[in-house]
Amino acid sequence: MARTRDHGGLRSVPSAAPAGEEADFELVRRFNADGDMTAFETLFRRHQQYVAGLCLSLLRSHAEAEDALQEVFLRAYRGLAGFEPRVTFRGWLHRIAVNHCRDLLAERARRAEEPGAEALASLASRSRPDAALPDVMLAEAALLRLPPDFRIAFLLHIVEGYTIGETAGMLGIGFEAAASRLRRACRQFAEACERLRAARRTTASRNEKGEDR
Repeated sequence: MARTRDHGGLRSVPSAAPAGEEADFELVRRFNADGDMTAFETLFRRHQQYVAGLCLSLLRSHAEAEDALQEVFLRAYRGLAGFEPRVTFRGWLHRIAVNHCRDLLAERARRAEEPGAEALASLASRSRPDAALPDVMLAEAALLRLPPDFRIAFLLHIVEGYTIGETAGMLGIGFEAAASRLRRACRQFAEACERLRAARRTTASRNEKGEDR
């Protein structure tokens, strides 16, 4: 099923409709049996948009998503000999992409760096923040405050529209663990949004008092 949900602007690129599984399996067989590079190139073309959209949704950065797209297909190329048709090729690619993006987000957290964090802080400090910081930007700012594992679970389930079971499979954890992670992620996201709204109201009040003097 194609996911085209736009949850408050958080979803940046809609994914393409899934390609035929049997066609994917035949292309994988040709590549593994004959080293047919055109088969792999066809797989890339069939799934490029989907993987690019997923990486962008998880990373929230066009530059990092472009780099991640290349890395995901490079890893797929290196690991295709071990692919087993117990899962769809798209599902296999999805797991590679999620794991890679999770590693990138964890590395960001270790470096205490977030793309756009300074820009968001700048917007929040402007006068009339209700006009300068729309709800989409507030949601993005709240996302930056979630731990990487919580953020990915939240984006996969709430934004991308995957079920808890599907999310659990992509994260490599059990159903109950995924459900618990999602509950905590949603609670932390809501709390972060409320804190940001409160800060916005405080800034607006201070600005109005300053204008009245």
